[in-house]
Amino acid sequence: MLDETREFWVSLPLWYSDTVNYPVVYVFDAEWRFNLTRHILFDQGANGVIQQAIVVGIPHVEVENKRGVDLTFSQSRMEYDGEVVDSTRYNSGNSGGAAKFYQYLLTELIPQVNEAYPTNGHETLIGHSFGGYFGSYLLSLEHPFEVIHMYDPSIWFSDGEVIDRLKGIREKNNSLVKVHITYQDKTKFHMDKVEEFIGELEELDWIQLTKGFYPGFTHNSLFLDSFYQGIKLTNK
Repeated sequence: MLDETREFWVSLPLWYSDTVNYPVVYVFDAEWRFNLTRHILFDQGANGVIQQAIVVGIPHVEVENKRGVDLTFSQSRMEYDGEVVDSTRYNSGNSGGAAKFYQYLLTELIPQVNEAYPTNGHETLIGHSFGGYFGSYLLSLEHPFEVIHMYDPSIWFSDGEVIDRLKGIREKNNSLVKVHITYQDKTKFHMDKVEEFIGELEELDWIQLTKGFYPGFTHNSLFLDSFYQGIKLTNK
């Protein structure tokens, strides 16, 4: 699908057994987030706080540009602070290829994981920044995730296109999706877009929403508490 060699990283729970079927937690940005999330899930699962789970980390082929290609569905003409930008900022070399990555997840990665490990069909997606935007976009598509976490998601991308997509499926008969969304207060344009998106989510009866606001935190520093609190709320 992607015409490239991709790898994924796997962490198994304490007392793993191939006779037990486990939920799977998929984590974007594995280079930075895999070790953090797998240790928390291992500990909290072993102590009965959450369900024990298999963790699958998805690293990037090339972080600087390919991450944006894989995780965004368009080429934005807007920045996170509301500044209008031209095609030299977001272009085909650094954005807009997520449709192929979406197909890779659905037709290659997830089936491969399900074939290699005893899974129970309960799947969670963890996404931060562009990864959170990717998760928000999935709500307007067919997808297998029962739980989607969006940490400080880039809802500002393409001037809030995911908000408009969500409005278009208000009456769609979807299975229940648990969404955990967190955000911080820099910049105002970014914060306003996230809050507008939250407002749309609250109108949908097929969304079970939990949220957290982190004033004073940075875009990256909110990840740890967002994950720790969110996984307890959504993966009991």
